Amino acid sequence: MKSNKQLNEEYIGTDNANTKINYDALAYGMIDLCEFGLVILDESNQVIYWNQWMENKSGSSNLKIIGKSLDTIFKNNNFTRLNRSIEDAQNQGMSSILSPKFNPHVLPLYTSDKDHEDNKLMSQMVTIKPLGIREKHSFIQIVDVSAASARDKLLRQQAIFSNRQALHTEAILGSIFDAVITTDENGRIDYLNPMAEQLTGWDAEHAKGRLLDKVFNLTHQDSKNKQDMIHQSLKNGTSFSSCDKGANLIRNDAVQLNIDFSIAPIRDQQHLSNGVVVVFRDVTDARILADKISWQATHDALTNLFNRNSFDKKLYSVTEDAQKNNSVHSLLYLDLDQFKIVNDTCGHVAGDELLKQIADLLEIHIRDNDILARLGGDEFGIILTSCPASIALRIAESIRQSIQDYRFGWEEKSFAIGVSIGIVEISAMSENVEKILGEADAACYSAKDSGRNQVSLYQPEDSDAADRHGEMAWFSRIQDALDKNSFLVYAQTILPLNKKEKKKHYEILIRMVDDNGSIIPPGAFIPAAERYGLMSSIDRWVIDKVFQSVKKSKERLECELPHFAINLSGATLTDGETLDHVTKQIQQNDIPKDMITFEITETAAISNLSAANYFIKSLKDTGCRFALDDFGSGLSSFAYLKNLPVDILKIDGAFVKDVHRDEIDRAMVESINQIGHVMGLETVAEFAENEEIIAVLADIGVDYIQGYGISKPRLLIDPQGNFLLD
Repeated sequence: MKSNKQLNEEYIGTDNANTKINYDALAYGMIDLCEFGLVILDESNQVIYWNQWMENKSGSSNLKIIGKSLDTIFKNNNFTRLNRSIEDAQNQGMSSILSPKFNPHVLPLYTSDKDHEDNKLMSQMVTIKPLGIREKHSFIQIVDVSAASARDKLLRQQAIFSNRQALHTEAILGSIFDAVITTDENGRIDYLNPMAEQLTGWDAEHAKGRLLDKVFNLTHQDSKNKQDMIHQSLKNGTSFSSCDKGANLIRNDAVQLNIDFSIAPIRDQQHLSNGVVVVFRDVTDARILADKISWQATHDALTNLFNRNSFDKKLYSVTEDAQKNNSVHSLLYLDLDQFKIVNDTCGHVAGDELLKQIADLLEIHIRDNDILARLGGDEFGIILTSCPASIALRIAESIRQSIQDYRFGWEEKSFAIGVSIGIVEISAMSENVEKILGEADAACYSAKDSGRNQVSLYQPEDSDAADRHGEMAWFSRIQDALDKNSFLVYAQTILPLNKKEKKKHYEILIRMVDDNGSIIPPGAFIPAAERYGLMSSIDRWVIDKVFQSVKKSKERLECELPHFAINLSGATLTDGETLDHVTKQIQQNDIPKDMITFEITETAAISNLSAANYFIKSLKDTGCRFALDDFGSGLSSFAYLKNLPVDILKIDGAFVKDVHRDEIDRAMVESINQIGHVMGLETVAEFAENEEIIAVLADIGVDYIQGYGISKPRLLIDPQGNFLLD
């Protein structure tokens, strides 16, 4: 058997035209040039021809292959399906095709040497046919379909991935809470997710193919902008969103929803826009809640009027207008006169109802462009825009008269109500809002001091209003002193008269230090502190300072611990937070029992007897004692005394200062001292200013005395927190 090369050479070497052509050689030469494999088998399934393509792809030459079977040539390979097809071709004349889909690697062939090295088999399409010339012969045609198979595999993978991705995307869009609509390049809908169906009221089947604005239907004011957005997104690929403004969507059933939405282009792989996607969500409930929160931030929940914060902002605005435009406005500051009586007599529910009715009554007297607000408690504010003081006075008087004529009824009770009104004109001369409010408050309290149920116009030369305004200035100074620790603790000796006692007694006093280092007496700032609710803070500051110094100095003073009397204001007696604070400070600083006496005034105690009793009993349980200060100043002192669990009576200095020369004062001091002793109480006389007074007090039998005749107040605690004691 000649090789393929020899057959080719025989054909090529025949260059004489008269020479007989070797057709066998010609045929084999042509077959060797084919880009597919060809194998011819005899009736014994042995190879009788193996073309050049097969030599290249198998790595086995024709000479080594001829006369061998495929099982011998390719050992350890399973040719069951191929052998069956060969048998069918030889015995039954049948042709077969082994598809690469099911039989990708019929023979161990390789597309290239590198594939052979990597053991990457060729994908083949194999055809087996009978060879008609010889009945038992057959030939096998092998075509390399690796590239096509790889392409088909890639396409199948892409199709599977695309399908999975589409299913995945649809699943995601079907489960999210945002509504999604997509369109084609003409703006016609091709997809709605379930949430979009729910919000628009359109089902996907009926919505598909419709123009977007027929389904995504916004109200008239939003519609034109939406059309521009869609057009720009389709044409220029621009993205849009509704931002904070939102929009109103009209559902298919005409129900309106407030929505937030965004519109963005859909781009293909070439980044060309071929549609838009609209993502939106229902924010109706969120908008309602946001509007409610916004309203609550600017309005009083009880009366539905503007609140203090909103009122202040509007006052800033009209003040700025007056200063810039030389306009004139007026501020009315109102304080109800009998509100506390209603509140205390009938309860807070009745008090709240009174405030609501007064708010309705006030609204009758103002214009739409005026501002009415509840400033807190029973106080109201009115800004009369473009209104000079002369007209504001008439309006204020009308309001006062209206409230005076009004009767508040509650559970068969009827109450007359009054109102004190302070007026300030706001003009280009007004300095700032804080000063305007201070002047209005001062005018209001000037009206109260004049007998209540009055109208008072603030005048700079008005001494009463100026005094009240001065008190207001103290507010920030006191608050600043608390923040900066700018107070000093003083003490005045309390001396035992008729018994020998080693333990020293002191009354704790307070002073304030101003920015220049000057010492300010309590009479200058205590009234303002009481007026503006700062006394509880001052009381806590004193208690903390003294208790911390006791703890720090305890070892040095162990043998002679003094006794301290600390004053408490009326506001503190009704302040639960201060009670808790004092109790905690006693525990934290390990204050010895009987070391501390708290002094409360008779007036403060009897003005809220139940609260005072609770406060006193709670602190007596910790070992503290209580003294009733300024006793005898009230009209019913003796009547209330048996109801207050105090330990000491401090006789009002008004009776003591002339006790040595006024028989009535002496009789009063003797009576208070005697009743105190009968009740088991110790007595202290203040204002012991000289030897004559001290002698009379000793003769009467008073237990302790205090005053300049004994010692003047002196600094008790140094800046490091140490006691400055003898």
